[in-house]
Amino acid sequence: MDQLQRRVLPAVFLVCACWAVSTSHACAAPPFTLVATGFDLQQSARPALADDGTVVAAEPEGLVLGDGVTVSFIDLAPSGLMFSPSNKSVRPVQVRSAGDIVFAADRFAATGCAPYGARGVYRTDTGGSPPATLFEECIEGPSVGEKVGPHVSMSPNGTVAFSSIVSSEGAIHRGPVAGPVSLLRSGSGTFYNTGEIGGNDSGQVAVQMEYGDPFGGLKRGILIFELVEQALTEIDTALERVTIQPSIAINSAGEVAFSSNFDFSMDIDGTLYSYTKGVYVSDPTLFNTEKMLTQIADAAGGYCGFGRVDINDVGTVVFEAQLVGGLSACTPDPNAIYDGIFMGSDPVNDRIATFNDAALEAHRYFDEIRLGEINNSDQVSFLTTYSEPLVEPTYIWRAELSEVRNERFIEGLIRRWRNLIRRLLERWGLFP
Repeated sequence: MDQLQRRVLPAVFLVCACWAVSTSHACAAPPFTLVATGFDLQQSARPALADDGTVVAAEPEGLVLGDGVTVSFIDLAPSGLMFSPSNKSVRPVQVRSAGDIVFAADRFAATGCAPYGARGVYRTDTGGSPPATLFEECIEGPSVGEKVGPHVSMSPNGTVAFSSIVSSEGAIHRGPVAGPVSLLRSGSGTFYNTGEIGGNDSGQVAVQMEYGDPFGGLKRGILIFELVEQALTEIDTALERVTIQPSIAINSAGEVAFSSNFDFSMDIDGTLYSYTKGVYVSDPTLFNTEKMLTQIADAAGGYCGFGRVDINDVGTVVFEAQLVGGLSACTPDPNAIYDGIFMGSDPVNDRIATFNDAALEAHRYFDEIRLGEINNSDQVSFLTTYSEPLVEPTYIWRAELSEVRNERFIEGLIRRWRNLIRRLLERWGLFP
């Protein structure tokens, strides 16, 4: 199935489904479910979310699972596995409705890997099965050699993707959750460093990446890999020839959501395209061809900074954002304190969870809020932190969007059809 077919079929399905969808606008924030609380929950690890509503969060040596009714714990200590702390928001854990869990972790006592131990990607399940190794390699040193990154991806059908590329060494890997995983793209002087990564059921892997551009040295972009060892000129990109390092996510239609805290531009085949900071959805196109970007939110309507993003299969985009006059100064700091999680251009009508929201209970006046994921059941996972000594410092939440996302469904539908028509016109030579 080629790129165009993958975009046509979901759009045809959406057209049939939209007859049953109301377009009424809801201004109220969605209801929340408190999934778990704790003193040991890792505040840098974004809580994973399956389509059945299961949420998984990380502790230093374990996983906390919750569905809003029950909470359970998977102890990783007997396997020697642990999550290292991070000063950045990372996505080390993924879960799907079939019960599979994948995670990136360290094993400091790995045989043959003294003195620094090993790092890899491992599999367990919601029943607590002993972890199985999907990929593992010795750590050469604190800042030396390839190493599995802090982000791992698993799509609803169990396609796993991760990267170990550091300074041109290592590789992007992909494979079924049952294993084995295999090399998708090796690091090189062209494919140099990787950031966030996401994959879908079709096997597309989107990577925020530093790469060697044939027209101008090291650049940043969002590169889409599908086939083993594709060359740069053979792949699609959602973004290219930029200096920003955006947060990214990809859905089943191949749409890529990303955010930028800076204005940016792309020189594509001699034409300069300029954009303002904000949240976007990109329908990827071949490298060195014009990009197809739709802006979801900008800094003109009350937002002043943007953080992590996610997108589900109907095209609903959720993101962290700073507000003018909010919790912190509006600076492009990658570790900024965000005022809430939102799903559109209006910070009032499109809010999901914000500071001073009474529904956040004891964390109403949180110190930080961090987005987890949005699933295909209109739910969003997130966490809040609070330094009040009488309250547990970390709460894990799940928001229910089913009552407020209808308008986003229609917006996503229109965006997909507009981009599809444009692609058809370009293919037929009718687009100027």
